[in-house]
Amino acid sequence: AIRSVYDPDRPPLAQHGGSGVGRIIFTAGRLFLPVTILVLAVYVFAIPFKFWEPFHDRSVLIVYNTLLFAVMALIVTATPLRPHSLAPHHETLMRRGIVAVASLTLLVSLYAMAAVLYRTAQGGLTMNRLTVIGWNTVNIATLALLVFRQARDGPADWVAACHRTFRVGLVGYAAWTLFVLVGI
Repeated sequence: AIRSVYDPDRPPLAQHGGSGVGRIIFTAGRLFLPVTILVLAVYVFAIPFKFWEPFHDRSVLIVYNTLLFAVMALIVTATPLRPHSLAPHHETLMRRGIVAVASLTLLVSLYAMAAVLYRTAQGGLTMNRLTVIGWNTVNIATLALLVFRQARDGPADWVAACHRTFRVGLVGYAAWTLFVLVGI
């Protein structure tokens, strides 16, 4: 399977990512983007009506934090591998969709972080809470950086700005994982 999609004679940046399983993954990410915007909009709209739920119910908070990881994966898979690999109109829609998802997820992430910090203040710092606080910090920083770079760099360099952000986020995730596995 790997041989069918990976050419060992080409450097990593010259690989053709638009075939095989990679094509299915990236297509699925793009197809789920509009649905994710709707789900996140419902989440953000519902927050005032059920504000204290994740503060008092651990299972609701687990759902929020799971959502954050799923959305981060969606943003990465929806982002094109190369600039201008989509039709200009589709690329514009894709960028707007990714920025909308990142912005809405940033709001939900801040809300989830507030709930985790509240629960920590009420029940003390545990290994699980510390781990979640770290993951949420990396998520929030990555999302904020993505939104900031998209606003600053504009549509001309949006794919490269996403990739730079993902690299920074990946370093943050790796560092936090190493801390959790070794440091704790």
